[in-house]
Amino acid sequence: MNQQDSPVDIQRRLPFLAAFIILFTLILFIRLWYLQAVKGEYYHDQAESNRIRPVKIRPPRGIIYDRSGRPIVENVLTFDVSLVPEDAQDLDAIIGKLSTIVKLPPESIRTALDDAAAVRTKYEPLKIREEAPWDEVAFVEAHQEDLAGAIIEPEHRRHYPYAGLASHQLGYIGKVSPSQRKQEQTDIGLLTGQGGLEKVYDKYLRGIAGRRMIQVNAAGRKVKDLGIEEPRPGTDLYLTIDLDVQKAAEEALGERQGAVVAMDPNSGEIIALASHPNYDPNLFPRGISPKDWVRLTNDPTHPLYNRAIQSVYPPGSTFKIIVALAGLESGVIKLDDKVTCRGYIQSGKHSFRCWKKGGHGTISFHQAVVESCDVYFYTMGERIGWDRIAQYAKKLGYGSLTGIPLPDEKPGLIPTTEWKKEKMKDAWYAGDTYINSIGQGFVLVSPIQACQMISAVANGGYFYRPTLLKKTRNRETGAVQVFAPERVNRIVLDSSALEEVRKALAGVVSEPGGTGHAAQIPFVTVAGKTGTAQVIAQKVPGRKLSGSTQDHAWFIAYAPVDDPKIAVAVLVEHGGHGGGAAAPVARRVIEEYMKNAGSKTVR
Repeated sequence: MNQQDSPVDIQRRLPFLAAFIILFTLILFIRLWYLQAVKGEYYHDQAESNRIRPVKIRPPRGIIYDRSGRPIVENVLTFDVSLVPEDAQDLDAIIGKLSTIVKLPPESIRTALDDAAAVRTKYEPLKIREEAPWDEVAFVEAHQEDLAGAIIEPEHRRHYPYAGLASHQLGYIGKVSPSQRKQEQTDIGLLTGQGGLEKVYDKYLRGIAGRRMIQVNAAGRKVKDLGIEEPRPGTDLYLTIDLDVQKAAEEALGERQGAVVAMDPNSGEIIALASHPNYDPNLFPRGISPKDWVRLTNDPTHPLYNRAIQSVYPPGSTFKIIVALAGLESGVIKLDDKVTCRGYIQSGKHSFRCWKKGGHGTISFHQAVVESCDVYFYTMGERIGWDRIAQYAKKLGYGSLTGIPLPDEKPGLIPTTEWKKEKMKDAWYAGDTYINSIGQGFVLVSPIQACQMISAVANGGYFYRPTLLKKTRNRETGAVQVFAPERVNRIVLDSSALEEVRKALAGVVSEPGGTGHAAQIPFVTVAGKTGTAQVIAQKVPGRKLSGSTQDHAWFIAYAPVDDPKIAVAVLVEHGGHGGGAAAPVARRVIEEYMKNAGSKTVR
């Protein structure tokens, strides 16, 4: 201490020292506030410009196999040219260079950047050229010094090797929409299931993204790769469908519009599910072009529509199975009851015709089913009463969803007398009973419902939820999850009534006069029922129907008769008679399955 400084002098200086310390601290806090609050974003960007940058790597989706372990949806490795705009000091110049390399107009690249601005996070790469050819990939990699912000991203691109085969059940993937991204908190570049099983089981198939760590300098140019955190692949799916049977179904349908469903009646496993016309799912993963989208959505044949579960039709004479069971179980129909068919039945001023112009003569139950006599079922329908028939139809699954794990299944319609009164403000007439008893009128069913119904007839009344997924496999751990059949209901059917119906259905295919001869197979017995559903209410005598006015053709069946292993429903739109158009399709499907039945196992 200075000897001249007295304690009084020191005491006098202390306030000045305290004020200096307070002022210094205040200035320091103001400076810190300025750096953080006012200039914080500027310095954050400066720091971001020279740092380790993670680049997300999309995971490979799970592979989809058929029941025998054959891949029907897979992935192929491709490379995309992407741009990180924040890393490009002269964005316009970089866009100009990239447009020359990838052969895209600069305006297209700028539009893509503008469109992504609202949903893209900072430093998130934006894809400029997907599935770029190797020469473009090599050029971008070799000229990183001149292409600040441009990077190459490896991608596992979804590929459907059989194009349109099974397209309605497999579905397709597409880019995440802004609404999906907001809802699911997914990346803008992520591809997600947008239809069919790709959508239903997306959480299994999607996987977890990885990332590649790169170091960039202040100019935004890549300095070096620091390492890769590998993405975790999606879970593989093993479906219940048999690739060979699926091919057979689609080939048998050919260019005709319609649907085929084949099911294991003892488990509900879908062996084949086809809808025609189909579409090529390979159009979607890169983002379908506006031209292709307009073509698909404006096509009058509606190729995106899954006719197997979304379309409902009058079931025609296949509905006679319901009437037969209702009549036999209730005791209204006796096996030896005779009905004389003269080719029509008169009710008041109206005449209701049989499909056989000259009539079937005097006929009893078995022959009436085998030859599909309309007059017999007009008569029995009236005796049973429509509401009782409707009850049996609903017991056998009609008018309800089957629960198949595909979107937008339709329930169809089983009308009642009360339904008509409420919906149409009209009474139920005898003519309504006649027409609906042969599967015309108001009754509407889907091919999947018809297949589930004939499965229940084949297995003794058990209802299984139609399933498409047999098992899953984790590709990293090898862990397998097997899905057991799901029995949802059992209806008690009178055993003697059921046996008589089964005998008659076998006769449809094998006996003289049977309408389903075209379904005969030399090495297996088939039971089935044909159906012809009128598209227009009344045919003009002497005028042949064609095109969109021709009848829909149905055939539902199971085989072998004594030990059912497969049930099939076929619907050919405007195909004419069920025996001529639909039965041969069912025969081809059953043949293909039965020749290898039991020899294919899931790996």
